Amino acid sequence: MTTPLDAASLVLEVLSWVGLIIGVPLLIGGYVRRLAFSGWTETMAVIVSRQPIPDAPGGDDSAAHVFRWLGDDGHLYELPADTEETAHLEEGDDVTVFVNPRRPDQARTDPAHREGHLLRLLGYIFLGVGVLSVVLSIVIAVVE
Repeated sequence: MTTPLDAASLVLEVLSWVGLIIGVPLLIGGYVRRLAFSGWTETMAVIVSRQPIPDAPGGDDSAAHVFRWLGDDGHLYELPADTEETAHLEEGDDVTVFVNPRRPDQARTDPAHREGHLLRLLGYIFLGVGVLSVVLSIVIAVVE
């Protein structure tokens, strides 16, 4: 006959395996993603209005806002200002951008160090459930 402690022990063992097997790869993935985006440098960019280009490839000849920044190599780069951080900005406003030092034409307006944050958070949650389940399984084994 199965006692409630036996059932709890079985559930805790399943939770411990699931938590550890899923949590560890999520943590590793989150830290690898964070490492891949480390080293992006912070610089200032300015919002400008790009003039429409008639007969441009893609057929978009409407004026759009872009942000421009000067790279470490002395070249001027620009990207469309269509992110959440730049939606409320007007022409002439400054915006902080994070630039990839290996490819200065790549930039982002959100901090690069936050990359992989969700993976790490989920990894810690799953790992916490797994470790807590292991501890509770040991406690149940001692109580029996």
